[in-house]
Amino acid sequence: MIDDFDDGVIEVQVIPQDDNWGETCTITETATSVCTDLEDLDDPFGDEPTKKSFSCPSSKQVISLLLSSILALFAVLSPIAFVVLPLVQPSWKVLNYNSTVTCEGMYIGIGVKEFVLIFGLWALYIRPNKAFLPRINIFKVGMMVIVYIVIICFWLFYALRVIKLKESNQLDIVHFANSFMDSMLFLHYLALLLMWIRPQENLYTISVIRNADGMRKFYNIGQCSIQKAAVFILERYYVDFTEYNPYMPRPSSRTKINKFNTLKFYDLDGKSDAGNGGLNNLTQQASKAMIAAAAGRRKEGRNDRFYEEQELDRRLRKRRARLVAAAEEAFGHIARLHAYEMSKKASGSMDPEEAAQAIFPTIARPLQKYLRTTRQQTHYPLESILKHLMHCITFDLSARAFLERYTVDQPCISYVGYDRTQDWTLTSDISPTRQMGEGTVFQLKKEDISLIVAVSRMPVFRIDESAYTADNDKFVLRLNSETSV
Repeated sequence: MIDDFDDGVIEVQVIPQDDNWGETCTITETATSVCTDLEDLDDPFGDEPTKKSFSCPSSKQVISLLLSSILALFAVLSPIAFVVLPLVQPSWKVLNYNSTVTCEGMYIGIGVKEFVLIFGLWALYIRPNKAFLPRINIFKVGMMVIVYIVIICFWLFYALRVIKLKESNQLDIVHFANSFMDSMLFLHYLALLLMWIRPQENLYTISVIRNADGMRKFYNIGQCSIQKAAVFILERYYVDFTEYNPYMPRPSSRTKINKFNTLKFYDLDGKSDAGNGGLNNLTQQASKAMIAAAAGRRKEGRNDRFYEEQELDRRLRKRRARLVAAAEEAFGHIARLHAYEMSKKASGSMDPEEAAQAIFPTIARPLQKYLRTTRQQTHYPLESILKHLMHCITFDLSARAFLERYTVDQPCISYVGYDRTQDWTLTSDISPTRQMGEGTVFQLKKEDISLIVAVSRMPVFRIDESAYTADNDKFVLRLNSETSV
């Protein structure tokens, strides 16, 4: 198909096609589009194994993980060292070493606090991040510095009061270790309050618009840094935004409205020889003629675009109707076969994989045509279609449920594998570590897609109470003989 032709100029673009799905459903088509930037589609149907990309951690991430691990070890092992160190040194004098009820109870308390602190440190500092940020997290680094200072202070007091004197009271040492554990738990609660609980209160409304098609969503978010807000937006983007398909055919007028160089003007009256006045007059006439020609061409372009949109919509409905009919026929055959086996109590029934292989040739041809018409063939390889068909047969889903994946716009997460890392670029005129505020605008880019984010503050609601009085809400009904009431 040729998308446009004018003055001998022909623009054609062909999207690479897939290998044949089978001998019973071989289709050969040439898909065309006005766009001319379709590249890097070597394997549109995914017949070759998918290449998984694994990103190596950067030096900043390694240093952060190393410091967090050292912090966790010091926080967990320090109280154990406080209690055990005097006992393993034969030159130290340990007074009141006999285990009392108080010491035993404090031992149990320290053990419970250790258990809670281990999981808390793992969740807050050591757990793998779901996003790699361009800058450091100020609250996380600040809390780590405070914890390091507290640990150093406790060890200094322990060195001056216990190690230097080489004489200690067992009960005092247990109290000292218990105080250390209490301090660690309080600091962990403070970090949890600043890093997790504080951003939960919604203070801002953010507007996210995609540059390619203008799709827009609104979200409420709490107080956080710009890079944290970027992570939140990307999490919502892959769920709430539909996948943008740049290969979807767009109707375009066959009439070029911006080529005025084909218009030629002739001076029949010879007024151009009268000097500059004649030239100006000719120029004005040429301008009026160009404006009139452009208006006529714009009108023709609107009409052509309208009919092309109608034709595209008609073709999509036609392909969808054929696909629905074929799928319902195939699933109806499976249902009739299952009912027959249940009535005859047959034991040699097919498993879902065999059933999917049996009915797939009936669905393959209309499905392939529909996917090529909507330019979705790059998202659905043959293996994924067979797997989805087998899943629907296993759980006794209908034909409409099987086709919902292909006939309804899907979110981005349905096309993106969980084993791949999504690389985005954050563009902002202020530092990503700063807290966002009203009027903050930043951009997230990935290849040809960009998300423009604008932040506005939510209003403060002031609600006044008004008492309900029955006397003020009464009304009088006056009857009129001339009306029906």
